[in-house]
Amino acid sequence: MSFRRLLYVFIFHFIVVSAQAQDSYSNFKAFPKLPNSVDHVLYEKLENANTHEKRITYLDSIAQIFDKTDLADSLLVYAEYIQKTANNLSSTLPDYTFYYYRGIYYEGLAKRKTGLLDEAIATYIKGLENLNTETDTLFSNYLKLGLAETYLQKEELPKSKEILNQLLPQATTNETFNTFLTTAFGDFYYRNNEWEKAITAYQKALALPATKKLKKLSYRIQLNLAKLKVSEDTYQQRLDKFQQLKNESLNQGFYGLYIEAVINEGYVYLKEEAYEAAEIALSTAYINTVSWNRLELQKKVNKALVNLYVAKEDFKNAYNLMTQYEAVSKTITTQQNERQVRELEEKYESLQKEREIMKLQESQLKDQIEIDRQRTIKNAVLIGFLIILIPIILLLVVYYQKLQAQSEINRQQEDLNRQEMQSLQQEQELKLARTSMKIQTQERERIAQELHDSIGGNLAAIKLQMNRLDLKSETANNLKTQLDSTYSQVREISHSLLPKEFKEQAFVPIVENYIDRFNDPEDKRYFFNAYPEEAINKLPKKLQVALFSIIKELTTNAFKHAKANQVMIQLNDIPEEENLVLMYEDDGIGFTTNKSKGIGLKNLKRRIDELKGSLSIDSSPGKGTVISISIPKK
Repeated sequence: MSFRRLLYVFIFHFIVVSAQAQDSYSNFKAFPKLPNSVDHVLYEKLENANTHEKRITYLDSIAQIFDKTDLADSLLVYAEYIQKTANNLSSTLPDYTFYYYRGIYYEGLAKRKTGLLDEAIATYIKGLENLNTETDTLFSNYLKLGLAETYLQKEELPKSKEILNQLLPQATTNETFNTFLTTAFGDFYYRNNEWEKAITAYQKALALPATKKLKKLSYRIQLNLAKLKVSEDTYQQRLDKFQQLKNESLNQGFYGLYIEAVINEGYVYLKEEAYEAAEIALSTAYINTVSWNRLELQKKVNKALVNLYVAKEDFKNAYNLMTQYEAVSKTITTQQNERQVRELEEKYESLQKEREIMKLQESQLKDQIEIDRQRTIKNAVLIGFLIILIPIILLLVVYYQKLQAQSEINRQQEDLNRQEMQSLQQEQELKLARTSMKIQTQERERIAQELHDSIGGNLAAIKLQMNRLDLKSETANNLKTQLDSTYSQVREISHSLLPKEFKEQAFVPIVENYIDRFNDPEDKRYFFNAYPEEAINKLPKKLQVALFSIIKELTTNAFKHAKANQVMIQLNDIPEEENLVLMYEDDGIGFTTNKSKGIGLKNLKRRIDELKGSLSIDSSPGKGTVISISIPKK
């Protein structure tokens, strides 16, 4: 099913549900098109502007409106317009510095809002490299603050904290900047799970005089405070706070904050098991994020809807939404790659123009040299000698540099070969150990089968034949008793050759008990769901053991490498499907799939290949990981 068809189905479902509950929940608003608060008069003034100075002021005014309404794509376009127009101004004018770096700040902000975090970091660094940090302190502070907030959004907390601490001495230089910096510290403490410090920082920022003029920032602080104090308030108090912030944000045109408030309102309903209200709220938010092309918000709403359908035990919809979540993640990666390609094309064209200029200058220089040579015949020998000598010196320098480089390459190659040999040796040892364990397991299964089917069957047949004989002597009775004892011992030995836990418990409780080992009693981060549980518990023991090994491999890798706040594993056995589906998702640091050669990933692929299954991995640095595994039931 394509993304567009899935969206239409989702919107139709939302309309039906909201029509059924119109009387109870009438305060949700879905926008059929992009919200736009830019007055058409401003566009007319921009079109009729006859100087670069006038044009750039109108561009800045429009960009501020798009920042306010969180229309990130439009903000990015106008950020680029501002920078190009600023380049037409004289670099000595104060307006040039102001608008050029304001355009860079808008560009980084827009890329952050669309989830292109690596590009946002590159934009801020580009601005800081070209900026004179001694004379343009305020511009430098805001670009560094944007860089710290981007690292914070990427969950790279140490980098973010280092920059924020560097900016602390600048807090007193500007009242507005101090407000944003204090809020950023609150965001850092929030993401670092330092709740009390976060509340203190937000309350301090909210009390600053400049915050009263910055309504959007004030509403964002209040929204974060409401989320932090959610455990202290009653159900109605929590609901009232988020609804108030939602309505105020909507009235002010802060559509991004409006979506965040609706998401949190949906979570309040979900916690109270008001599933119908939660579905309406989250469906409204999802439609708006799709309309506005806010991919990061789409992922947040998508995850909230997955939690809702899991709570409702509607695992089929939960699985579909997880698939959609994977598609959105791929879209973000694709957009980032496309934008990088465009930037490389622009750099290539600029380089071509520079080469043409250099060729022209070289031609002019040759002409000048020829003229000078004709005028200075007496110096021809000396000039010729210098022309010969300089290339020789350059060739010697280049040759020496090549020797140095080749020596370094040889040394690195030796180190690489040594590391590869160590890796191969470790891999062979691991393969040998696993092969040994596999053979032992197969042999145990074979012996158990032979004991149960062959020897056990023979003993049962002997007992049956003795029962047919009319033997009533004490010796015959003793033989029957010994046969019963021997048969019981054979059964016990055959069953003892299987893993102990699979004899004492059903499959799903075994997995749940294993997953709980990774959870802190007060902070549950690892989740496992099986649907339908009864059917999965009836799977063949051999398949259960293999699935359990795969789940242990996934969980161990997540615990060692992912650094995730939440890990979700879903095992589905849909009756009409021929395959079992095992879905794994985390919000950790991710990895580059085409470069990862870890032992854990190789083990996972080997286990799945043995079951004749298939594996799909979607991950990239800073984006988390989604793994889909399909295994035949038979």
